[in-house]
Amino acid sequence: MGNAGRRWRAAATVIAIIVGSTATIAAAAPKSDDAAAQQYQYDKKQVICHQTGSEQNPQVTIVVSTHAVPAHRAHGDTLGPCPS
Repeated sequence: MGNAGRRWRAAATVIAIIVGSTATIAAAAPKSDDAAAQQYQYDKKQVICHQTGSEQNPQVTIVVSTHAVPAHRAHGDTLGPCPS
């Protein structure tokens, strides 16, 4: 094999290493949604009726951390789903 063949093979090897490294890093990095889910994976949830303050849509049923319930209750949200 001549010098050109060796240089081409070396360049292809370097490219393969770079592509493989980038794929490994991308696969290992948590997605933004995953990071939030992992942070609260052991947190218990509570369904509440959230008061939005909107005239068109004054309340909406949401699920929040049990740690957030006192703050929601303080501004008028109620436990359980909103009435239909």
